[in-house]
Amino acid sequence: MRRAICIAVFGTLLLAASAFAADADEQTIRSTIIKATENWSAMNVDANDAIYATDAKAVWYDIAPMQYVGWSAYKEGVKKLFAGLDGLSFKLNDDLAVQRRGKVAWVTYTFTAELRQKGGKVDRGEGRGTDILEKRSGKWVIVHEHVSFPAPM
Repeated sequence: MRRAICIAVFGTLLLAASAFAADADEQTIRSTIIKATENWSAMNVDANDAIYATDAKAVWYDIAPMQYVGWSAYKEGVKKLFAGLDGLSFKLNDDLAVQRRGKVAWVTYTFTAELRQKGGKVDRGEGRGTDILEKRSGKWVIVHEHVSFPAPM
C-alpha cells in the first residue's frame, strides 16, 4: 500500500513539474517575441542576433521583398529599409498566442505599426505575424517569421 501511495505521489509531482516547465517555456517564448518587437521598434537589427536563428538557409517573410534566405540577408535588407526611416514603432496587440510541442513552438499575433519616413511621411497599419521557434541548447530562438499586412478591402 505504501509503495502505491509513493508511486502516486511521485507521479503527481512529475506532472506538476512538467506543467511548471511548460509554463516557464511559454513565458520565455512570449518574452522572446516581445524583445524582438522592441528591437525592431528601436531599429536595432543587430540586437536580434541573439533572438533569431542565424542559419544560412533559414527563410524569413517580411513585408518586402518576397523572402529573405539566411539571417545575414534578412539583416542587410532590413537595414536598407531602416536607412530610409526616421523612426519606427511596432506595438503587439493582446492576442499573442503560443502553441508548443516539445522543442518547437509557433506564435501568432497581430500588431499596429507606424513607419516615419525621412521627409515626414508617416505610414500606419495593422499587421499580423507568425513565428516558429525552436529550443536550441536550452534557449528558444526564432527560426522562421512571416509578417504581413492584410489587403485593403
